[in-house]
Amino acid sequence: MQNEILEEPSPPGAEDVTAGLRAHLFERTGALPWIPLTLLLRDNDNRVRGGIRGAIALCWLQVDHFWVDEALRGQGYGSRLLDMAEEAARIHGAIGAQLTTSTFQAEGFYRKQGYAEIGRLKDRPPGHDRIWMAKRWG
Repeated sequence: MQNEILEEPSPPGAEDVTAGLRAHLFERTGALPWIPLTLLLRDNDNRVRGGIRGAIALCWLQVDHFWVDEALRGQGYGSRLLDMAEEAARIHGAIGAQLTTSTFQAEGFYRKQGYAEIGRLKDRPPGHDRIWMAKRWG
């Protein structure tokens, strides 16, 4: 046996870890869907100006990445993207959504969207906190 430390985005073998975890989850929870989800906000020149990346997994929407171009913030684009992601997740049977943010990011935005803090890690990065948030439907 040997251990490897690989500092690249998708090294050979990385998908084997994901597949092994999914097999374990399937064994323990049954055939719950895992559905990748990406929403894109494009301008008239077809440039991506925002979006959400995540997955519907274990009956929850997991928002992994959420970004709106700074020039477009405060105009409702983020709210509409999040509403669309949540609706897509509900269609697939999700019962809620979860995500992380930081105190220097969008904590207030998520609270306005109905998300509540479920955990906090101080000094990640130093001087800021990492916040876990969730929203359960119905």
